[in-house]
Amino acid sequence: MGRAKGKRISFYKRAQILVADTWSVLEGKGDGCFKDISSITMFADYRLPQILVHLGALKYSNDLLKKLLKGEMLLYGDKQEVEIRGCSLWCVELIRDCLLELIKRKGEKPNGEINSIFLDFYLWDYARDHREDMKGIPFHRTQCIYY
Repeated sequence: MGRAKGKRISFYKRAQILVADTWSVLEGKGDGCFKDISSITMFADYRLPQILVHLGALKYSNDLLKKLLKGEMLLYGDKQEVEIRGCSLWCVELIRDCLLELIKRKGEKPNGEINSIFLDFYLWDYARDHREDMKGIPFHRTQCIYY
């Protein structure tokens, strides 16, 4: 939990992963059928901000980048830690919206649902497969039980 502009901010990464994995494994059927599955956001962790920076979708300030390159720990709930997670989440939402708009403009119909869960899965796999390309991009370090 952190605070942003005086408001309490919570990221429910582990709960979201439980729901997303259940939905994915059960293919959205039976106990895996969630009518509001599109309300799940990306899972605000340490790896997705790194890949978003690599892809040019997210940019760290010079001060934050220096701190991350030194391997400095960010306190859980600290302003910078909350901003990294929140901005990453918002970035993935914007990517999803752009994809949906692009599909609509082309007059195409998606084969299935396009949601932030699929984008998270895709970006996580992409990050794993392109670790060498991202060597120079640090990820934020935060010690807590929520990652």
